Amino acid sequence: MLVLRPEPPGQLAANEQVAIAAGSVYPLQSYAYADINGGFNGHIKVAFRDSAPGGFNTWFVPSRDTQVESDGVVVYPHEDQEGMPVLWINTSTLLKRRPLDSGLLNASETVAVSRGQSYNLHSYAFADSQGNFNNHIKIAIRNPEDFVNGLSTWFVYTPHAFVTLDNDVVFPRPDPNAFVLRVIQNTLFKRRPVDSGQLAPNEQVAASPGTTIVLSSYAFADAQGSFNGHIRFAIKYVKDDINGLNTWYVFQGHARVERAGVVVYPPPTAPPPPQYVGRPFRLPGNTSTFYTDQPIIPGGSFTWGEATRDATRIPETQAIVDNIIGLARALETARDRLNRPFQITSWYRPPAVNAAVGGASRSQHLFGRAADIQVQGLSGRQVANALMLSWPGGMGIYGNIPNIIHLDTGPKRTWGF
Repeated sequence: MLVLRPEPPGQLAANEQVAIAAGSVYPLQSYAYADINGGFNGHIKVAFRDSAPGGFNTWFVPSRDTQVESDGVVVYPHEDQEGMPVLWINTSTLLKRRPLDSGLLNASETVAVSRGQSYNLHSYAFADSQGNFNNHIKIAIRNPEDFVNGLSTWFVYTPHAFVTLDNDVVFPRPDPNAFVLRVIQNTLFKRRPVDSGQLAPNEQVAASPGTTIVLSSYAFADAQGSFNGHIRFAIKYVKDDINGLNTWYVFQGHARVERAGVVVYPPPTAPPPPQYVGRPFRLPGNTSTFYTDQPIIPGGSFTWGEATRDATRIPETQAIVDNIIGLARALETARDRLNRPFQITSWYRPPAVNAAVGGASRSQHLFGRAADIQVQGLSGRQVANALMLSWPGGMGIYGNIPNIIHLDTGPKRTWGF
């Protein structure tokens, strides 16, 4: 459906929309998927070159139903642009039509949403040319069937929600000093701090070495004393809740709490821990064991856990392993140039995972040659400007995901500029 305004067809007059059949092809004068104010509510804006449906040559069309080609090559969606940001409601709150205190809004301008609700997004923003949105996130919901009261665009109070890309939090930027629970041997998460034999099956969940969880808080005792040798922990992000619950216990001998990579509980004692304590796994073409906290390049900044999503995405061939090592070397050079930490949001993706997150069919992620990265304190465009002349492969930025930059060691090319 072509529409004169980027709104659902039900909100438009009959003369503001024109039906088009699947497979229709139109030469274009130009197209855009965003402007200075952000995305077009899940639409592409197109200007036809040789035709004027309904008497107009400029229309909007839902981006999920369309692709733009040049000389037979798909140029939109870009590589990985179909990877969807997701909004998660972390605290029961209100969606708002305007970024104001709820007491200043009419009842028709707010909708209550519960913790755990999530929305696939076309785009999100936390500021525009006039400044931030009064500490709110502006969202454009991707799928019409998920629109709230028939509307795609809403605001939500920033402390009550977060945005993920490929299941990694990209906004608000994760706190580098947040507490992290790390499991160091096979254990159980428990609903009560007692021996597992005293718990019902639904009160315990198995956890394996290398499992990590970002915490909002932890405790090893309260006013009544210790928790029977257990750590009580509260999970920070609703996406990580276990069986829909965010508060659990774990035997303190089987896990530890870290902050900025330093163990804060239990206090470290001699002998020192082994060199690597992450999840062990094997890689094709290698006989040794690797660990998720082991650097890809000796002494480097990027780990096998980042490349393999904590050993849940094991490369299928030695060639992919070699590609990961090559990309790690290039990223080390880029990181040194910026002198800032790189947060990896997505690296290697097996075919099933790539399809599930909406990645491009020939994505460089499939071969271990691409990473989506967030650099603390810089937008994707700022990172691109700093690396443009030196990066040896592909580089892309996205109007709907402003904090992310895509870097790969494939052919040298750019997009999104």
